Amino acid sequence: MKKKKELHQQNYLKNLLLTKNMTRFIVTVVSGVLVIVFVILGVLCLLGVLTGFGGFVDYFVFALLSGTGVYGMYESINVRRISKIDAIFPDFVRDLAESRRAGMTFTKAILFASKGEYGILTPEVKKITQQVSWGGSVTDALQSFAQRVNTKSIRRTITLIIEASNSGGNVADVLDVAAKDAREIKMLEAERRTNMASYVVVIYVGMFVFLAIVLILCTSFIPAMVGGEGSQGMQGVMGGGSMVSQGEISNVFFLACLVQAFGSALVAGVFEDGRFTSSVKHIFIMVFTTWLMFKLLLGV
Repeated sequence: MKKKKELHQQNYLKNLLLTKNMTRFIVTVVSGVLVIVFVILGVLCLLGVLTGFGGFVDYFVFALLSGTGVYGMYESINVRRISKIDAIFPDFVRDLAESRRAGMTFTKAILFASKGEYGILTPEVKKITQQVSWGGSVTDALQSFAQRVNTKSIRRTITLIIEASNSGGNVADVLDVAAKDAREIKMLEAERRTNMASYVVVIYVGMFVFLAIVLILCTSFIPAMVGGEGSQGMQGVMGGGSMVSQGEISNVFFLACLVQAFGSALVAGVFEDGRFTSSVKHIFIMVFTTWLMFKLLLGV
């Protein structure tokens, strides 16, 4: 029992070293710390303890940008990396099939494939062979690989390969089918991304048109309506028995544009590849653009 526990701990350590979970964890922690810092500064500003640059909304925007900026950059790099792996993975599976037909065992076929060159996939293949050489099973090594890459195509293909290997069937034929299936899935995903790109563009156009209209209202129409700026500040307009200044109106429009940018970014990310995590980079772009335009043109 003790030996099994020690073996489990060793396997956990190996998986931790072989996966990128630690990198994701560090990025998440850094993003979280930045968000917490700016939220605290925003609360202090709201309570009047902190005075100086910006207000509560500015610190809230900084918190959102710091979180989405760091994590969004990591996620964008990771998505591009995984996309390249998905594209070359069928070649690796095809080579495994050819090695099996040559009479190699499945383990030897993987070890032989690790000597080949698969571009960005090569380090992942070497990690599989390292895990096997450390005493792990081929099944565990392939499952760890699927968890590291974590795409539907590779998870499906790895599951198919493991089932074929355990059942003792014609693994070479199964590998050929798996390679063809992975290549077709990649083509379908690329076609879907191309088709949905136009919708993402429409969302960006709609967001920027809305922002432009609001900025025109705040810089031209509203100042003319309230009668310009006097010695005591901006004159108000009568509304429900109270005086509403141009600054208050601009602040309302500012908040509305931030909410609209955030919502548009969420939709753009889902349209892009069906994942909310892809919305992070769009949130950073749209919210930062909105905040910057209001600061430069209106000084909100």
